[in-house]
Amino acid sequence: MLKVDLSEFYSTKKCAIGSLPLSEEQWAKINTVLKMSNKEVQTATIMEVLDKWGFPVKRTTLSEHRRGLCCCGK
Repeated sequence: MLKVDLSEFYSTKKCAIGSLPLSEEQWAKINTVLKMSNKEVQTATIMEVLDKWGFPVKRTTLSEHRRGLCCCGK
């Protein structure tokens, strides 16, 4: 039987949010607000803070991560 290499179809991409090089303190803060509702802390506000820290991110990327729809499933 012919074995077909399907490795290129499997995602090897890392989540843009989950792989940010944040400090331990920054991760603690981000993980806390990501668990909060959008009414409590808006995605735009999180984006502003990340940008201020030197990590600009796209709204869709952050929204998907926040809802657990990204490749890391956080």
